[in-house]
Amino acid sequence: MSQLIVSPNVAWTAVAALCFLGASTLIRLATIRHQPRDIANRRIQSLKTWWIVSVLVIGAAVVGPPAIIGLLAIVSLLALQEFAALPFHPPLSRNALYASYPFIVVGYVLLLTGRSETFITTFPLIAVLLPSILLLFSGNPAHFTTQVGRITFGLLVTTYGLGHLGLLVALPPESNPDSGLIGLFLMVVAITELNDIAGALVGRKIGRRRLTVISPRKTWEGFLGGMMTSTIASVVLGNWLTTMTLGQLMVAGLLISVAGTLGDLNMSAVKREVGTKDSGNLMPGQGGILDRIDSLTFTAPMFYYYWTWCYQ
Repeated sequence: MSQLIVSPNVAWTAVAALCFLGASTLIRLATIRHQPRDIANRRIQSLKTWWIVSVLVIGAAVVGPPAIIGLLAIVSLLALQEFAALPFHPPLSRNALYASYPFIVVGYVLLLTGRSETFITTFPLIAVLLPSILLLFSGNPAHFTTQVGRITFGLLVTTYGLGHLGLLVALPPESNPDSGLIGLFLMVVAITELNDIAGALVGRKIGRRRLTVISPRKTWEGFLGGMMTSTIASVVLGNWLTTMTLGQLMVAGLLISVAGTLGDLNMSAVKREVGTKDSGNLMPGQGGILDRIDSLTFTAPMFYYYWTWCYQ
């Protein structure tokens, strides 16, 4: 039986998330009536995407850790494919990238079979050595270090960073007696997305001071708004889903906010380098899959190591 059904706390969290999304949908529909048709259509598409993503995430949580790890594996494969399609100069070696796909699957199989330590210690080594070995036999040494560096970056971001969500649900079940491992997974995902949303809304309304030239739309006001939202959400959700103390939850919220912003900026820097606004079009109204998971690639490792530091 899945942990979502077993744990009432997680079940109510999932219900609350869907209610929040429903209320947000009604508000968004009410506010786009008088907007230009192209903007209204884009925001409606974004709402549809949010619903699809939410149903997939909650559905995986209902089934349990194996479904979550399977979903993460699919997302990582799609994200690396999207990364490979970015207009880098010189273009990335597709052969080296395609040969990396089986190792992504192997990484998640390690999590699925309880070999978390092997994933943590060996996947970064694979991400460095595998592209080097494959490119050695490509017959073209031009831009060797650039190619290796970019492919390694892609593997680390799309699989190793995001894979820490899989590490959370691969922890021993007794690690979080309040709501199980699914509670930790939902907590990180929810706070990360709330940080993104709050940062964007506050920045759009009152943002004046640019946070960095990497992303002109990021402002200090938006960053602080996201940080406050993340801290409050961490206290509320964490008190419901974990055994963490108030102080630990506040620190967790701050860490997730900072890490989420850095993850967003990390992918913004890549898109700025290649001269594109969105990483793809897989998610209508929101861009590509990298645009959706960029923050999680930093928040998942941050929370995982903070949690293990607190409790192990």
